[in-house]
Amino acid sequence: MTSQGPRTLATLTFDAASQRPPLQFLLEPNGKQVITVGRAPKSDVVCTLSGISWNHLELRLPPADATLGQLHLLVKDLSMNGTGVRLSPTSQLQKVPKDTEMQLTDGGAISVPVRKPKSKGNEEQDVIQQSFMVKLEPTSLQELPPNAPAAPAVKRPAQTQAGNVPKKQATDQVLPESCTQRLAKGEALVKSARQAESRGLLIEALACYRRGLQHLIRVLPVLERGNALLAPAQKMVRDNLERAALVKERQNRLKQAEVELP
Repeated sequence: MTSQGPRTLATLTFDAASQRPPLQFLLEPNGKQVITVGRAPKSDVVCTLSGISWNHLELRLPPADATLGQLHLLVKDLSMNGTGVRLSPTSQLQKVPKDTEMQLTDGGAISVPVRKPKSKGNEEQDVIQQSFMVKLEPTSLQELPPNAPAAPAVKRPAQTQAGNVPKKQATDQVLPESCTQRLAKGEALVKSARQAESRGLLIEALACYRRGLQHLIRVLPVLERGNALLAPAQKMVRDNLERAALVKERQNRLKQAEVELP
């Protein structure tokens, strides 16, 4: 069996639009060696955007003989719609070739999906992506930050987002496909709402917020306590209800200003 590289602390920092806190994973030769990303509730990084596959990609600890140079992970695409990689903050996004492993060094970034999934909807719609930067640090148990996972299969999402440590970190519950589709639609719509809001398109933004929140709120009762998707879904509903209220307030102020014009 091929020996693996040194113990590595991987910190994933997400784009601001996703409103997700950073996640940390301890990768080590005799413990956890792979970070999984996808729609599956058991993924290390759960993402339900349209175009994300059930098992979308893996970030893997490289063999020991491959880490003599710069510290890195190996990215493997497992998806239908592709995985993009930026090797540095200023480099161009490039697609990870299918059935190959690409090196990702400290400061590199991942974007998924690369292309828009086939659908019967508006073909002019932009691809909505989840992006995160990867910071890599060689470490020992003594050097780990207080909240970093110190053992395989220990993750931080539920602790960070819910504000406490649940009795059950994961669940065997498999969500119906209709629920995962609603989550994906809701997340995509609220991201579209933020994009419209940033361009000053308040009517479009408010409509997207309303539709996206309807999808998200209808899924909440289905998610059991302890499900990895529950805390981020609740936070997304709270945050975007507040954003929608602010957009509505701005829209009302503009209407009032138009009425008061001579």
